[in-house]
Formats: sequence, C-alpha cells, structure tokens
Amino acid sequence: MFMEINKAFQIITKKVEDVLVPKGYTKQDVAQSDNEITALYTGDNAYSVVYYTEKMRVVLRTCGMNEDEPDNAWKTIATWLFDPDADSDREAENIGEDFAETIRGPKQTAVRQKQKKNRKDGENNSDPLFFANRMASYFPELRDDIAFEKAHYTSFRGVTFAEEYIKPKFVDYVHHSGKKAAEKFASNIEALYNTGDLDVKGIITYVLLNALEDDQYNEFTAGFEKDVKKIADAARKLRGKNIKPEKPKKPKQYIADNLTGSR
Repeated sequence: MFMEINKAFQIITKKVEDVLVPKGYTKQDVAQSDNEITALYTGDNAYSVVYYTEKMRVVLRTCGMNEDEPDNAWKTIATWLFDPDADSDREAENIGEDFAETIRGPKQTAVRQKQKKNRKDGENNSDPLFFANRMASYFPELRDDIAFEKAHYTSFRGVTFAEEYIKPKFVDYVHHSGKKAAEKFASNIEALYNTGDLDVKGIITYVLLNALEDDQYNEFTAGFEKDVKKIADAARKLRGKNIKPEKPKKPKQYIADNLTGSR
C-alpha cells in the first residue's frame, strides 16, 4: 500500500507546491510513519498535507508560525477520502487540484466558483454516485448494478439505489465481518459522511445505519466523532416513520423507441 499511496501523495503535494513555492514557501522533509504521511510547507504561515493510512483520509491543514516553526494550532481546511485499492492517479489529481484551489482562495475561474458555491468549509460534497463507487470497493458486484443504473436513468437515483443494492450488503458485511474489519469500515463510512453532500449524509444515516439492529448500530458508531454520532442518533429516531419517497427519475429513451414509433 505504501508504494501506491506514496505515488498518489506525490501527485497531490505537487499541486500544492505549484501554488506555495512561487509564494516563497519552503517544503520541509516528508515525514512518514505506519499511521500517516505528512508534507509540511512553511512561509508566512504553515500548510501541511497529511494522509492517515487507517482512515484512508487526506487532509489539508494550516496554522500560524511561531518564529521559524509552526505554532501547531492546526485547522483542517479540506478533507478527501483516498483508497489506494480503489482510487487512481485521476482521483489524486482531483484532490491536489482542490487543495491548490483552496490555498489560492476566492479568485478562481467561473467554473471553479460554481463548483464551490454549495460547499461548506472543509467539505467536498461528493455525491451518491461517488458514494456508490466507493461501496463497490467493498462489494464489487455493485459495479454491474451501477452501470445498469447509469444506462437506464437520466440521473443516478441515489436513495433508491442505496435501498435496493447497498443496504443488504452493508448489513450483511457489518453482521459477519470481524471487529477490526468492521472498525475500519465504520471509519471509512464516517469519512464518506464528512465529505458527502446532503444526499450522501442522508443515505448513510437514514438508509444504512438505520438498517442495523440496536447492538450492531451502537458498536458500529462507537468510534464516530461526537458531531457525527449526534446526527446519526437523531436520524435513528426516524426509524419506522414515513418519509416522503424519492421522486422517480425519468428513464432514458433509446433509439429503438423511435424506430417502433413509441415516442
């Protein structure tokens, strides 16, 4: 894994360096341990890129300087999930570009500004399709279901897909996986919640976590951050209540429809 993540980490940090070095920042030596990899940049303030190997999470942080050293009052300003077993150089490029954009600040192209409009600080608002693709790294058979969904509907039906395809596999995995595997899975689910848009957050809390029995739920969410656990617990109170269903998406029409005169 280290060989793969080191390559991805270099791609990400190269994007960061391309912004910081021209501003007079100096790159310090990369620090690496079993738990994390850290690249540090110092100048008017400090920036660091950190990859946490257990959580498979890469973050961009910043803090002030105390003379020639960071003051270590780190603030996370962007977070992404990166799974070396499922993600490619392209995902690493996207993460690096997002980090570089975050450092550059508000003066961006119109396209970038539009992408940022619906983001909260430190969030990347990944959508239900992104989430489903992440779940496919655990459940490879989902790839065929995702392909079918994309081929037959004009937009990805996130909630419906999660209910029909992800939920049964999610519950079975939590029930049958060992403690260590379940804890790692829970950490990844929490990371996906933190980087997800409102649809992803709803899918995780209401659709997936609410499908677990009480003892499974309590054990699975035991390691969640306080704020995430609070939201998950609130969503659990909605179990059994009628929620307005997702509005059906219009199926795609095919050329054959025209030939048969059905359109």
